[in-house]
Amino acid sequence: MLTIRDIAAKAGVSVSTASRALNNNPRISQATRDRIQKLAAAEGYLPNYNAKNLTAGEANAVGVVFPNTERVLSENPFYIDLLRGINAQLVQRHYVLSVAISSTAEELLANVKSMVAQGKIKRFILFYAHQDDPIADYLRQQHLRFVTIGQPDQHHNDFFVDNDNLQAGIGGATFLFDQLHVKHPVFVESGHHWAYEQQRREGYDRVAARFNVEPLVCKLGDATRVRAFIDQHPEIDGIMATDDFNGIEFYRLFREKYGVSKFPVVSFNHSLPEGLTDADLHSVDLFPEKMGSAAAKLLFSDREPIDTPTPGQIRIPYAIN
Repeated sequence: MLTIRDIAAKAGVSVSTASRALNNNPRISQATRDRIQKLAAAEGYLPNYNAKNLTAGEANAVGVVFPNTERVLSENPFYIDLLRGINAQLVQRHYVLSVAISSTAEELLANVKSMVAQGKIKRFILFYAHQDDPIADYLRQQHLRFVTIGQPDQHHNDFFVDNDNLQAGIGGATFLFDQLHVKHPVFVESGHHWAYEQQRREGYDRVAARFNVEPLVCKLGDATRVRAFIDQHPEIDGIMATDDFNGIEFYRLFREKYGVSKFPVVSFNHSLPEGLTDADLHSVDLFPEKMGSAAAKLLFSDREPIDTPTPGQIRIPYAIN
């Protein structure tokens, strides 16, 4: 079996130089790194990254934690694109994904603790940023490195990747009023009180005030209650929702009552295939694949420093489709 000593001998360098070159250590010149890496590839050398990391007490895996909810989030294209962006970065670093997903906070925490204690995983990406989150609290207590998708309300030293949800809310609402000419919209949100929903709603409220429109808000959850809300508000002529699925869920119930079609909807995530709905759907694309890639880069910035306007934070721009 080819070893790093063999590569060093063939390259005419020391074992330590060969090791640093193969690990892209900046102390080694780019020309030397390229030469040794090219030689190693030609010889078929495959470093045992897992063994190397385990020797250092860390598995070559990153834990990815989904928010606990009854909804099957892993099937949401937004999360799939996040995973795709993360995985593209992990492949370059010879790491793999390890996913924690559960419908309860207790099971999720137990899963993460097992990943740390038994799997030796020391790096995590959380697909949410919740107040008083037991997972984030545990990772802080263990002095483990993690990045959240979404800006934390507390613990401002936490690393995170996010969009500017306030500005995205303003942009989406402006499009609804200016381009779609909606006069009596409803703002649709989940019942989870997630920070990103509150920020998008604040953006919507600001624009509604500018157009002298009294904000009308519907929280999803109980279909009977939502139907009663729809019965009371036949004047609704457009929807702004905190994500595509919330928007389409409300539209389905509204169409069931009033038989509308080509109804204006502005929502977020750009996660529905074309032609899936007859609504006049315009989705704010948050570029989740870029968010996932940025989160992974931030996670490894202790080894590979990156320049960001604010240390530990990366914001991804949005676009309205």
